[in-house]
Amino acid sequence: ITAHDKLSHYLTLLTQQNPIESQFLDRLADNLNAEIALGTVTNVEEAVKWLSYTYLYVRTRANPLAYGINYKAYQMDPGLEKYRQELVIEAGQKLDKARMVRFEARTGYFSITDLGRTASHYYIQYNTIETFNELFSAHNTEADVFALVSKAEEFEQIKIREEEMEELDQLLCNYCELPVAGGVENTYGKVNILLQTYIGHGELDSFSLI
Repeated sequence: ITAHDKLSHYLTLLTQQNPIESQFLDRLADNLNAEIALGTVTNVEEAVKWLSYTYLYVRTRANPLAYGINYKAYQMDPGLEKYRQELVIEAGQKLDKARMVRFEARTGYFSITDLGRTASHYYIQYNTIETFNELFSAHNTEADVFALVSKAEEFEQIKIREEEMEELDQLLCNYCELPVAGGVENTYGKVNILLQTYIGHGELDSFSLI
């Protein structure tokens, strides 16, 4: 069920009832973008209120030190409104820089862009959009585009397995018309091969590749 080195961690969760902390901060920009795209959040004030409905807010009030909030700051602002406002403004600035949202700092209003709406609709993460913005240019070749898409964060969970190497080599030779950066030994190379194989109507044999 789990690796032996993680056994004590899960046993502790079961027997000692350790609280589970929120991981929402890691995806705050993505979730804020989705709310702006839906129209449920249009400005900083609404976003601050929206955060008060999250598990993140519950845990920051219960265990503020775990989220970098010192005791004095919590005493002065027990509702953590300033902290939530800072989170929203930081996320808004990141989305604005990525051209997913237009954030008017003076008025505090958000407006979604076509890029942000597309990212929200197809569940494309902020980090992926940032990578695309950094690496994409009008001079990219088709091979460059495939290499760029293959580096999307959505594929980070894909692993390289030794038993797949031979078939990936065959797919590379038979179905990949474009050069594959990284080859079969890297995650983004594997993704690139599978994308080109899919477009080329290739067939897969290994169950782990399907």
